[in-house]
Amino acid sequence: MDPTPGLELHPRPAIEFSCGQNAQKTYNLESELNKYRKPQVLIIDELGYVALDTQASNLFFQVISSRHDSELGTIATTNIPFGKFNQIFANDAIAHAIVDRLVNEAEVFYMEGDSYRPHQRQEKMKRKKQGA
Repeated sequence: MDPTPGLELHPRPAIEFSCGQNAQKTYNLESELNKYRKPQVLIIDELGYVALDTQASNLFFQVISSRHDSELGTIATTNIPFGKFNQIFANDAIAHAIVDRLVNEAEVFYMEGDSYRPHQRQEKMKRKKQGA
């Protein structure tokens, strides 16, 4: 049973937005964008891992703006500070507009420290040695 009835989580890697032009060619763009607009909570992992071109930046803005206006939850993870979002999106104006909508009424958590991945790798190696 779902621990939170009525809550659907739809994790989406940010790189999917860079593929928006494919949606225009093969699918109805509106129905594809609705996959991101409609969930109660949308999780965008690794925002900034791939820089978005003008078209992808505009599509991403449309989704974030729609979710903001509909008061739907959006969780984004990134290693990029807000002041450098112009390196992710096509221009300063759209970067500012996206940040404005993401942080409006948001809880922002800053995480510092070393990556957890090296620790996970060490633990995995220990388990392999113990199992061998």
